Formats: sequence, structure tokens, C-alpha cells
Amino acid sequence: MRLRAIFFDLDETLLDTSGCRPPAVEASFRVAARAYPWLEFEAWRRASEEVKAEMHDLWLNSPNSGAELLREGSYRILKKLGIDDRELAAQASQAYYQTWVSHLKLFSEVPEVLAALRGQYRLGIISNGPSDLQRYKLKLFDLEREFDPIVISGEIGVAKPDQKIFRYALERAGVSPEEALYVGDSPVYDIVGAKGAGMMMAWVNRAKTPLENLDPGPDYTMNDLRELLEIESRKAQK
Repeated sequence: MRLRAIFFDLDETLLDTSGCRPPAVEASFRVAARAYPWLEFEAWRRASEEVKAEMHDLWLNSPNSGAELLREGSYRILKKLGIDDRELAAQASQAYYQTWVSHLKLFSEVPEVLAALRGQYRLGIISNGPSDLQRYKLKLFDLEREFDPIVISGEIGVAKPDQKIFRYALERAGVSPEEALYVGDSPVYDIVGAKGAGMMMAWVNRAKTPLENLDPGPDYTMNDLRELLEIESRKAQK
């Protein structure tokens, strides 16, 4: 069956977030330490990692905005360190977000790849995360115009790897699972989810990490999104 639509994950597939968190954690600490000079960075960093793990599921499909979740996260960090100060939490979360965004990058090949695919396929986004943050990232790099539909877990209350979010996107695009390819970096959220929904799947494995004990696995593995430009010839070889 002819490929009609290609859907993309956002973070770590189109956008490189790898350098965002460490400087953001440090920026939020500096704000807190101005108010409480006895704070130590290592304790702040550990508390930050604990809170990140605790709030993981909330970030996937919470109806709360990303701004609210960041404020809650900063408040939880402060509480772990014996401080009850929501105003400071708001200030720390703002510093975290501004620094995080300033280190966000588009993978270098993305403009070239999207330009080549544009007009040949229906292009869409399926992303986990709060609506405001994911939409802001798309707007920041002028990506909104490239994709229709844009499906974000925080807007519909269902997150990858649940098949429902993939099937919702397929319905919005008016294509069958067999006519669609999903491109993403996460074995758990992207491979499992897309294959469970009956879609073809291209795993972006930039780090060349071994993939173990996953059945079904991806239909294609690529180290760079430019390999999507050869997708029709690769399909013919299968």
C-alpha cells in the first residue's frame, strides 16, 4: 500500500533537548540560593532529579499547563529542602524554563528533510507533553505550518505509547495505519505505540544504541532523518 502520511515525534526526533536540563537546573538553583544562601547545589540537583521522576506521568498527559507543572516541580524541590515558598518556586521555575528554552536546538537536517517531504506526504506530529510547552517549541522554530495534524497528549488526555493517540492522529489525517509511517526516538513510547497501532515505524537511533527484546521492532532504523528521503526505495527492498 502506498505511503501517504508521515508522523513525527517532537523531542529528540526533530528537536535536540540534550543540552537543556543541566544549565536550567543550575539557573533555578541560583535563584533559590539568592533567597536562601545556605542551599547547596548538589542537594538541589538531587532533589530536582527526584521530583522529575515523581512527576513523570503528569508531564505525559496532565491537563495542567507546562507553566503550572514547572511551578509545582520547583515547589516540590524546595519542600524537599525544607522550604515552603511558592513565590520563590514561581521565580525558580521561570529561570529554569527560560534557560531550558535558550539551549533548545533543531537538529541540523530537519529543514532539509521537511522541505523534501513537503507536498509528497501528509506530515503530522504526535507528541507527549503539555499543550503550551509543545506548541511553543513548534512556534519557536516555525514548525507549526509544516504539520497537520498536530496531536499533543496534554490536549487529548491520552499519551504515547497508548494506541489511542496514534489512532486519533490517523483519523485526523484521514489515513489508515498501513498508509502511515511514524518517526520517533523512544523504543517504549514510539516503537511500541506505533507498532501497536498498526503503523510502520522508523526508529531514529542517533546514539546507535542496541535494541533488545522488543517484538515487533521498528521497520526501519536510521541514524539521521535524511534517511527518510530514501524511504520509498527502502520499502521496495523489504
